[in-house]
Amino acid sequence: MMSEVSHEQIYNRLLAVEQKVDEIDKNTKDLVAAIDAAKGAVKVLNWIASIAQPVLWIGGLVLAAGALWQAWIKK
Repeated sequence: MMSEVSHEQIYNRLLAVEQKVDEIDKNTKDLVAAIDAAKGAVKVLNWIASIAQPVLWIGGLVLAAGALWQAWIKK
């Protein structure tokens, strides 16, 4: 046989569950904020990478031109 559970007991259990859910929500807010910050950091790093590639190509061409200048023209 099941024992009778009063409305007050059910209400008290519900309050306890709500309190635990609120604690979990507080704990995960920091984690969600950290993940959002990491997404922003990755986006910025992708921008830097997209800028760096052409700069490296230009730098390589300048270095190659300098090497040719040293080798042939400035003998």
